[in-house]
Amino acid sequence: MIQGEVKRNVLLCGAWICSALIIGSLLWLFTQSYRTRLLTETVNKSLALHGSSERIENVSGFSGVSVTGGQWFLVSGSSDRAFVFTILHNGIAAACVALTGSNGRVKTIIPLGSNSRQIIEGLPPHVYRFYTNRIEKDAQTRGFNRELNR
Repeated sequence: MIQGEVKRNVLLCGAWICSALIIGSLLWLFTQSYRTRLLTETVNKSLALHGSSERIENVSGFSGVSVTGGQWFLVSGSSDRAFVFTILHNGIAAACVALTGSNGRVKTIIPLGSNSRQIIEGLPPHVYRFYTNRIEKDAQTRGFNRELNR
């Protein structure tokens, strides 16, 4: 009798966990456009506070999550692109946006907050170059920078 109750409780617990995972997955899937819009607005506010004139826009069919752990956007009014990503240094995450030219080369990396600014300023050059190389390589694999291949 006790074994039957244990099996029933384990199955019930497993069903609760599975249903929570399914509901969470569906919420994640159906809120993607909202989360992207919210990210775009937040990045644009940070760019304005930084004094940058560039603004990013989410164009349907273009924006997408990258293998390198960020998301690509178009820069309004130009053929440039922006890559929103997180730099990890000494166990601290710093949200940043890398502005790239139409050829895929990183023009600048802008921190998206005061904490991120402190991390970027203390970043060793080889770590900074590591991130720029990853971004440029991802741009190349997406076909953004045909000029780099020549």
